[in-house]
Amino acid sequence: MPSKKPGITLELGYYGEYTVLHVRGDLIRDAAPAMLLQSEIVSLKVDGPPRLILDLEGVTAWDDDGVGAVIGAAKRVMTAGGRLLIAATPVDLRERFRRGRLDLRLEFRETVEQAVNEFGGFR
Repeated sequence: MPSKKPGITLELGYYGEYTVLHVRGDLIRDAAPAMLLQSEIVSLKVDGPPRLILDLEGVTAWDDDGVGAVIGAAKRVMTAGGRLLIAATPVDLRERFRRGRLDLRLEFRETVEQAVNEFGGFR
């Protein structure tokens, strides 16, 4: 069942050893993206270190809080010894990460399919 806040929807898909978190809508302060992303990541049902694909294809707007939410998600996964792949990021949001040199620390993939294949495909 998707988690909803005004302006944002998060939906988890479990595929064996990894999870895809589909983000749709606005990653902005009013949508409380940091808290919602954090709660979804904490609720992941995984054995061992999390392997997460963050699908940003459906993101329509963002601000610094939204970017911070993505960074926070990455930190949470990596602190737990896991791996996060950020997929299908809108071009201008990807440019925002690049300007902040965050593309050097985070792993981006052009499509969700590329990220899925890197984690072993759909099972």
